[in-house]
Amino acid sequence: MCITKAIEFCDFKSFYNKYKPLTPYGNNHKESMPFYSNADELNQIHNGIENLMHFITNAESKALKTEHHLGRIDPLNTLDKSEFDAVDIQLIKKFLIHTQAIDKSLSEEIKNKIGFNTSSIPLLQSLAPDNDMSESFYLSSAFNPDLEKVRKLLTIADKELNLLRKQTLDKIKHKYGIDLSGRDFVLIDNSKIDDIDNSLLVTEFYDSTFLKVKAAFNSTYLDALVKKEQLLIQESEFEKRVLKELSNKIKASNTQLKQDIECIKKLDILLAKARLAIKYQLVKPQFSSDKIVVEQGIYYPLFEKHHQKDLRYTPLNACFSHNAILLSGSNMGGKTVLFKTMAFLQLLTQMGFFVPAKAYSTRLFSQIIVLGAAEINSVEGLSSFGQEIHQLSSGLDTGASRLLFVDELAKTTNATEAKAILYAVLRYVVTHPNITGFFSTHFIKIPNIEGVAKYRMNGLDKEAYLKHCDTQTEDIEDKIRQINAYMQYEVSADDGNNHAYDALTIAKMLGLQSEIIKYANDYLDN
Repeated sequence: MCITKAIEFCDFKSFYNKYKPLTPYGNNHKESMPFYSNADELNQIHNGIENLMHFITNAESKALKTEHHLGRIDPLNTLDKSEFDAVDIQLIKKFLIHTQAIDKSLSEEIKNKIGFNTSSIPLLQSLAPDNDMSESFYLSSAFNPDLEKVRKLLTIADKELNLLRKQTLDKIKHKYGIDLSGRDFVLIDNSKIDDIDNSLLVTEFYDSTFLKVKAAFNSTYLDALVKKEQLLIQESEFEKRVLKELSNKIKASNTQLKQDIECIKKLDILLAKARLAIKYQLVKPQFSSDKIVVEQGIYYPLFEKHHQKDLRYTPLNACFSHNAILLSGSNMGGKTVLFKTMAFLQLLTQMGFFVPAKAYSTRLFSQIIVLGAAEINSVEGLSSFGQEIHQLSSGLDTGASRLLFVDELAKTTNATEAKAILYAVLRYVVTHPNITGFFSTHFIKIPNIEGVAKYRMNGLDKEAYLKHCDTQTEDIEDKIRQINAYMQYEVSADDGNNHAYDALTIAKMLGLQSEIIKYANDYLDN
């Protein structure tokens, strides 16, 4: 998948799992995690979400009813078979019942806007000729007049057999005091064998003490039993005939059923995404821009963690109008979070979701590639630097449009050559407009390159920190909270004139020994 590393990088699934389709078809689609790079296809999805958000807001009860029926749909067995059994037909009937109910819940306007057009519902009448709209299925007599006739004869035959049986059992009870009602046999003492009339009872030795006795039914009863068995055979034949006729009708509606499954799946997906958008106040992204603009963008996995720990969260505001972006700044200053925010918003956009931002404009990419974190697939025999370059070479392939995030390029080699490689890669990206690359670095004084936009995280507000924090806490959570409170997570254009160094201050805040901090400052001073 062209987005696998990006999904892992920004913990995308922690938010994606909040998206909850209701049908097995919607959930299968969710599991496939589709990524769209076609603008028309994405427009259709985003417009559908927008329309269903209005539907939910303006007709909540109908939306809830629709969701109820979506939740009742089970997966159908394969439709590509020659004959369907009662289980298959029951599932199809249930599907059609709920599809019909959903169709009635949606207004014609909504159906037209989202392309919901079912065509297999007439099949329901064939599966329920007696207007039985329960979810179960039974081969009722209404399917076939011959079946109805033979079942009436079976009812008469049952009554006749029950009467004959009762007459025989009554005689046995009257003569011997033996009650065989509801029982196939009883045990009696062996000593009574000479008293038994074989025309009423059949006997056999059970053991040395007891006899097993059963009712002996006469020829009239046996003839009636044979007659019933013949009727059961006829009933079975007529049922097979009905199943075959229903199978033919289902096969004739095969295409319409498959189209309706797609309609239900599409509605389920769009409705679940609309619910998500309403719950988290997501907005419709734009993806026809020649630049990437984020206004109050939120990286939700981190936002939730900050909220749980009562930490301040700074939304991202940025405008990236170049295809090569170089980002520098403090350790713990938000460079990686900026990358994760951009990857998160782009994934949401191209997977057909609205985004957590006040506004988000971008363009579409065929791939989103992340380099610099732990690699998913390593190549045996390559060093860390070799792995990094191998991944970089693949990521810079110019065959398709791609959004590239590179964290600390060439960090596994010496600083001089690493800086040269970063400079060269930036020049390469500028000349390949199908690549939009975000690069983070700790290097300073990277030469200006035409077409490369430099940005810097604003970093630690040292003045405010020194003014208000005269004591150090020992608890690591409190230390992180303190850094978070004084770190300025905003991003600004980097003109090269303002390079604040925050690493030692942050190291001190995290408890690095003061003697080491002093030695480091002495080194910098000299």
